Amino acid sequence: MRFLVTRPQPDCRRTADRLRAAGHVADEAPLLATRETLPDHLDLSGVTALAVSSRRTVAVLETHPQIGALRALPVYSVGDATAAVCRNAGFADVLSAQGDVGALADLVLRSQASNDAGVVLYPAAADRAGDLEGRLAAGNVSCRAVSVYRMDPAGALPPDVLDLLLRGACDGVLIYSKRTAETLNDLVRFHGLGHIFSGLQGYALSSQAAAPLSGILPLKTAAAPNEDALLELVLTRS
Repeated sequence: MRFLVTRPQPDCRRTADRLRAAGHVADEAPLLATRETLPDHLDLSGVTALAVSSRRTVAVLETHPQIGALRALPVYSVGDATAAVCRNAGFADVLSAQGDVGALADLVLRSQASNDAGVVLYPAAADRAGDLEGRLAAGNVSCRAVSVYRMDPAGALPPDVLDLLLRGACDGVLIYSKRTAETLNDLVRFHGLGHIFSGLQGYALSSQAAAPLSGILPLKTAAAPNEDALLELVLTRS
């Protein structure tokens, strides 16, 4: 089968390669592009831990002048894949929430309750889901969010991808985030592809990621908000 992978690079290629290894055709169509917004200096006063909700955050932080001080902090990671990237980047004390931002908030609240009070630094995307700051504030944990990157939406589909869709050569599309879904929704309308997408199968990482496309194409949602669960859904249905 032939699938369209819409997540940003370099993750787009990594996912596409996993589909190819399983014997499918995968076309890379990243709908968001990363633009770094990391400040030259991070306010680490009072900071006792980091909260990390994406692997992209780690890649951005690795080049920062204060990376040595950051690596000395314990890290609360949203999931196992992000935790592995943190460890590979030199962070030694990493805990995984094994879930989404809600699970990450729960992990931080449980852990901070048994540790010295301090500020949790949350480097993340400018547009982020889940309201980690609000959840932690409700649990009396101080959270200092800082934008380290933003995701800029594509203005149009690449010509080769548009041709693929117009020829009806695609069987399904993988959606990893609400922001990607919103961008795809806009592009479907921009290119007049509603009649084509209504015949495709969509595979979403979560119900939140699926929501903006609920009226555009039929959707299946992964059992858990991680890539392994999503690809299991895709590969068992294909």
